[in-house]
Amino acid sequence: MIYAIHEHELKTGTDIAQYERDVAAALARMKVPGLLHALHLKGIGGERSGRYGVLWVFENEDALAQNFGGPNERKWPPDWLHYENVVLAPYLDRHPDTITYTDYRSLLAVDFHTT
Repeated sequence: MIYAIHEHELKTGTDIAQYERDVAAALARMKVPGLLHALHLKGIGGERSGRYGVLWVFENEDALAQNFGGPNERKWPPDWLHYENVVLAPYLDRHPDTITYTDYRSLLAVDFHTT
């Protein structure tokens, strides 16, 4: 799986409650092939305490490439474009395509809930 962490830096004066509602509604409607999960996050400690992000979970690297292209040929699914340009853009302190993000490939998973 691929785990993509997108950091949201909000404009000063943002209506936080409205931002949270709008992102929640957009994520609930999101239809992107190969996207398994999306979690809207708020930092509670450390470097990003009090700040927001989204954790996206994709099936694999192929799903990521099919939806977003590669470094020389970028593309975006329609729902993603709406999410960025209509939902996020009014709240972020920069254009949504310039946020800080990192895509991670899983190297190891340990299930601590096994008996």
